[in-house]
Amino acid sequence: MLHYELVGNGKPVVFLHGFLESLEMWKSLNLKRFHSQSILIDLPGHGKSELLTDEISILAMAEEVEKTLTALNLEAAAIVGHSMGGYVALEMAKRNPKIEKVVLLNSSFWEDSEKKKSDRNRVIEVVKKNKNRFISEAIPGLFANASEHQPFIQKLIQSAQKMSEKSVIDATSAMRDRPNSLAIAEKLGSNLKIIQGEQDQVIPMREMIEKSKNLKADISILAQAAHMSHVESTGDLELILADFFAEK
Repeated sequence: MLHYELVGNGKPVVFLHGFLESLEMWKSLNLKRFHSQSILIDLPGHGKSELLTDEISILAMAEEVEKTLTALNLEAAAIVGHSMGGYVALEMAKRNPKIEKVVLLNSSFWEDSEKKKSDRNRVIEVVKKNKNRFISEAIPGLFANASEHQPFIQKLIQSAQKMSEKSVIDATSAMRDRPNSLAIAEKLGSNLKIIQGEQDQVIPMREMIEKSKNLKADISILAQAAHMSHVESTGDLELILADFFAEK
């Protein structure tokens, strides 16, 4: 079972972190503001969760999250997924119609382009040569203005460098090979919320707007944020999430 922490009481909301992160990322937010039971989970190979020993895929990650929720006697839940966590959230929604709402935070519903897959392959080669250098150089680039968040960035780098080389490579491979999730994004309709950083270079705002123009999902753009909205626009993000979860 994956490592998890529970915060608060109420309707369950599962929080899934992104690549190189852990459940600690969500502690930037005032989780009790949402009047829900927040279930924070470390995805495989991240934080305190063990690496997968068999299949390496977003689906396999989703299955491990499902096992954890089953152990907690939970079937119906909303899910907030940041970046890679959003890919896992969509995979879970494909499999479980009781997933009531999904929030894609700095995440996407389409598969990698051929160029993006090539970029992921280059990441894997770099990690094989020097994992810690990759982490220390990659993380600051996720922020619109890294100089404003140095304490958080250094803490995140130190935490990520504790990951094994295989954990970083496996997660990169899983993201590279994930399927298109447009069909479930369409099916979720207004129960899908997209929160995008205006300055996000990982998932550019223009691409998100273009690809989601035919969806019923509501999109919120955070002007001061890049890929790390939970740190760069904490207050605005809390308001958006609170409103979304308060809807009937």
